Order: sequence, then structure tokens, then C-alpha cells
Amino acid sequence: MSDHAELVLDGLSAVTSDVEKDRDGLEIIVSRFLQDHRRLLNPSIEDYACFHRERADSIRKIFPILLDLERRRDIAAARVRNEQFPQSLPITKLAQYRLDAETHRTATTIVYRASDIHTADVVSVTVLAWKANDVPRLHLQYERETAIAQRLKHPGIMPVLDVGCQDGYFFFVTPLIAGIDGAALMTRLAGGSKRWGRITRGDWQTFSRIGAQLGNALHYAHQMGTLHNNVRPGSVFISSSVTACLQNFRLEQCAETTLREYCDDNDVEVARYIPPECFKGRRDERSDIYSLGATLLMLATRSSTAGIKPVPQATTSSWSIPRRFWQWNLAGMPKCFAQVLQKAMAAEPDKRFQSAVAFAAALKNVGTTLTERARKPVGVRDRVRTWTSRLW
Repeated sequence: MSDHAELVLDGLSAVTSDVEKDRDGLEIIVSRFLQDHRRLLNPSIEDYACFHRERADSIRKIFPILLDLERRRDIAAARVRNEQFPQSLPITKLAQYRLDAETHRTATTIVYRASDIHTADVVSVTVLAWKANDVPRLHLQYERETAIAQRLKHPGIMPVLDVGCQDGYFFFVTPLIAGIDGAALMTRLAGGSKRWGRITRGDWQTFSRIGAQLGNALHYAHQMGTLHNNVRPGSVFISSSVTACLQNFRLEQCAETTLREYCDDNDVEVARYIPPECFKGRRDERSDIYSLGATLLMLATRSSTAGIKPVPQATTSSWSIPRRFWQWNLAGMPKCFAQVLQKAMAAEPDKRFQSAVAFAAALKNVGTTLTERARKPVGVRDRVRTWTSRLW
């Protein structure tokens, strides 16, 4: 073999070696990224691209596809898992808590009325319906989300008293409070009586007070560096004394999976609480404010939100709320209340309330205004003015 041929072969060999090293290096990065994702660490594609500048283009091109595949895999696994929901659990006691009776079920948990053997207190124990070894990702998710709620100490946030895992079953303990969650409240208000306890449909003062309580709780969570990521009626608990609190905090990564599930199923029930920017992969404190505004709208009106329609785009979806929706669907709502909700649910984040405490203050002012109006005598002129104001 000539010297020239040997030099050519050596050059090809060096190039092949460099290509293999580059490929192996990218595979290591991909493996590390997927591992972080499966551990629910919410890895950032842009952070990976900035850290590995020499492979930034490949990372920005490949990683979104990998994330989409991972989320679709998670959704498929969740559907199979939920079809195998157990009829009952072979347990009667977890730690010092004796399970007295099942109260209700969610998509992934069973909730019991329980007694603390040491203190004789009656509490609520929520148990993951499958053993941790059978659903390790779901177990890790609940563990992380419960830890978030456990470190938040505020009157407007449902306290987590205890967390544990026994006989393979993960559980957490909360106070047993007489009350109802927002989703059940909407069902009650839509019924024939249109009443639950001291709350009636169209009781704007009460709902403005509930919204202010939730806004203050949300502001506290934001100050602690925590987004709720899951504000909707089912995440709101209202006690019989009409005191509201937030529950069911969600990891941002899991919220993105829920969003992907909506896009696959076109689930309007879920998507009506998702702000437009989340469809573009952006989320901040103002996203929670939008979701709280949508939740308060549903709680206060039990509207079907027929005027809110998804607008499909090339790769994402967004919401369009036409002015006609506010003019007709909320014709019976006081103008001051409707204006606050309109601002909270503005399509552009910069046009919303920039903090949850500002939203809460606006709702408090609405409640004060409505209370003062209720105290004034209502004459024919006031009735005509009220009627004409509803026509905008």
C-alpha cells in the first residue's frame, strides 16, 4: 500500500473516530436529559443547549421531539393504569391512622375518613390507589407535590399534616373539614335548588370574597417561589363557613403533560382553565391568575363558557374570548365584577393583573362596592340604571 493511501485511510479513520465520539457524547447528553425528565426535575432544553454549546443546534432540534414522545408515553401509561383502578384496598390502618370509611375517589386516589389513634382526632387520609412499586413515577409525583403543599403555611392553603408510605401505599393526611370542593359546588348550584349552605348562584359578594381569599393564598405561594399550575374548581375547597383554600398543587412538568393530553383529546373541560401562553410553553405567576379568574367565573355563574372556543394553529392552540361572551353570557353579573374577571383573563399576560395580591384587592373592592349598594334603598331610577348598565 502506498504512503498516500495509508494517509487517506488514517484520515478517514480519524474522522470516523471523531464522528463516533460526537455521537456518543450526544447520546450521553440525551440519556442524562431523559433521566432528569423521568425523575420529574423539569429539565430545560435551553439550559442544556447553553451548557453544551458545541451541540446546541442538535439539542434544540432533537430534545423537543423526545419530550413529546415521553409525554405521549406517560399519557398512554396513565390511561392503561386508570382502567385498572382497584375496587378496594387491602388496608385498614396506615401508621397511626385507622381508616374508618371511604368518602370519595379521584382519578388516582382513594380518600378515607380516618381516626388518629394517638390523639383521637378525625382526619382525612388520601391514599394512592396503587402500590409505589407498581407506579414509581406517579408515586414520585405525589411525593413531590405533597412536599410543596407541606411547606406552605397559609390559612388559604389546605394544610398537609402528615405524609408516609406503608405496605407499599403512599398516603398523606389533611384535616377533615365540613365543606365541598369547587367542582361539586358547581354541580349543586346547577341543580334545582341553586344553593349550597349559605352560597347561592348569583351571590356576587360571596364569590368576590372567596376570590379574594384564594388570590391572597396564591400570592403567598408565589412569594415562596411556587406556582400552583393546577388552579381549577376541583382544586378549590370551600368550608361550610364559606372559607376558601387552595389544594392539589401540581409540578410544572406534570402540568405540561396534562396540556398535551388536552391537545390529544380536545378536552374543553380541562382547557378552559389553561391560559393561552401555556400552549406556547410559557408559564409564570400571571398564568395562575388567569386560571383563578376562569375558576371564579365558573364558580360564580356556572356558565357553560359556550362563547370560549379553542382556535387551532399550526403547532399550538390558544383561546379566543369574544366580547359578545362578556356582553351576553354575563349579562346578570355586576359590571364591576365582570371587569375584574375580564382583566384577570386577558389573553396577553401583560394586560392582566401583574400579581395575585392585586387581583385579590380588586375583588375585595368589588365586594365592598356591592355591599354598599345593597344597603342603599332601591328606587325606580336605580332599577332602571341597573337594568340599562347590564346592556353595556
